[in-house]
Amino acid sequence: MSAGRDRRGVTDADAVRHRGRPATDRDPGAEAFRGRLLEGLRRSIEERGYRETTIADIVRHARASRRTFYQAFATKDDCLLALMEAANLSLIRHITDAVDPLAPWPAQARQAVAAYVHQIASSPGLSLCSIREFPSLGPVAGQVRRNAMNALADLVQRLSDNEPFRRDGGQPVSRELALIILGGLRELTATVLEEGGDVGDILQVGATATIALLGTSAPARLSSAPPVSLPAGSSPSSTRHNVPETTGAPATGRRQVLTDEQWARIQPLMPSASGAPGRPQARHRQIVEAIIYRDREKIPWRDLPAGFGPWQTAWKRHRRWSDDGTWTQVENALRTPAHAGGERPSPPGRCGSLAGQQASRH
Repeated sequence: MSAGRDRRGVTDADAVRHRGRPATDRDPGAEAFRGRLLEGLRRSIEERGYRETTIADIVRHARASRRTFYQAFATKDDCLLALMEAANLSLIRHITDAVDPLAPWPAQARQAVAAYVHQIASSPGLSLCSIREFPSLGPVAGQVRRNAMNALADLVQRLSDNEPFRRDGGQPVSRELALIILGGLRELTATVLEEGGDVGDILQVGATATIALLGTSAPARLSSAPPVSLPAGSSPSSTRHNVPETTGAPATGRRQVLTDEQWARIQPLMPSASGAPGRPQARHRQIVEAIIYRDREKIPWRDLPAGFGPWQTAWKRHRRWSDDGTWTQVENALRTPAHAGGERPSPPGRCGSLAGQQASRH
């Protein structure tokens, strides 16, 4: 793709304007098919990555025909450009809906960061594609990225221009500060994704850094709101609810599924960060309890309560532990007597059936 015009004689600016045209300017029927094709591409990227995705994969997920695809897009790259623009708009709407403008401004900052992280975590494959393959599409991709960053910066400025922020002596943040906040979050997210980590783990540090930077404009009462937990499988507006951390107990919003005695028995079975037995990774108990809770309540993975963290994390670890035998050991440990006298703890769920389930069921 050339810097000025593509092989159809369309300039980069014209292409961006065409893809970003409001839906009201398009035929409603064609727009519906277009949306299905974009969702088809997104699903294929999550399934096998953009590089391996073919037109056949896109139309299979979209339940459309190749003819329909080529009526909407000239190439797979054109479809990706449109998908990235749609994803950027969705991110902005997600953050806007999540923030309660009447809440204390630190709480608003946490809500915004939680919404950002939740959106990225919901489509990690697409987020990786935006880092790896998308820039190779050339200047038009760069324009899409700049448009997204500018729109997000405008959003940060609008969100900081409200009564709770002014009440604490703050002023709307400058564009430069908004870009620093967004750039930091983007780079942190990219690093975690590239290293195969859990994006949900950056929530607390991302919120803390954002509040610290915003605090240069509104220094009063930096800790006036409790931390917010990352939503899992919930509507964007659910991120308005703050979930405080409680010392010595699970976070509010998460059911305590295991007793401390039960956890003490299975904790040594948890793999370390290197995959070998040893010091458990952080949040293993939360993940184990999420798996057991989901099985006991007979709910889809996406319907796990927000207090358990991102449902994708529980699903992935359940699949991994089922494959390597860890979950079988957990089940066996939970079936053993709790005390020397032979008393058994009340079962946390139908653990015996978990390993046999298909991990892909959501």
